[in-house]
Amino acid sequence: MLDSFRRTAGIALCRWHFRSEKPQVTLFSGAVSGARHAILIMPLPEFDLHVITPVIEVLHKKFLDKHITVVTPLHSVELMRLLPQGRFIRIEPADVSAFHIPGSSILTRLPRSDYDLAIDLNLDFLLPSGYICRNSGARIRVGFDVKNSDLFYNFVVQATTAHGRRRAYERLAACLSMF
Repeated sequence: MLDSFRRTAGIALCRWHFRSEKPQVTLFSGAVSGARHAILIMPLPEFDLHVITPVIEVLHKKFLDKHITVVTPLHSVELMRLLPQGRFIRIEPADVSAFHIPGSSILTRLPRSDYDLAIDLNLDFLLPSGYICRNSGARIRVGFDVKNSDLFYNFVVQATTAHGRRRAYERLAACLSMF
């Protein structure tokens, strides 16, 4: 009950924080292929790399590794092998406030204006990853269609987990490949 209240308060704080940012008309044709820098937010609090691999492969084809920043909760050698020159930023539970908003310790490590594309890989809505995605300043912010996704993302993908988590990520990878 208390956690639900804190999450609701956190969403209200996000609405207040981002209130001055007006929505922009965005052309999605060429949005991914024309992007130069991407930020990838891995599922929190943990992830199965084999399930997420289709999305990473699409990014690996479209970007140089050094232009991909990965926000991750885990130290993953396999992930580092897939993106050997990528920039990795580890997010820990201590980096998130009681209202589920990332603190300055994590936000200062993410340059706000460097990203053209931000992708949140959480199938369920998690406020810390949504906040990082929105705060990145990326022109294209991709996430899955869940409650409150309209506040944080301007490109949402339907996530039907009935067919499995991997299928949801394959669908996201296919959407990214189209642009």
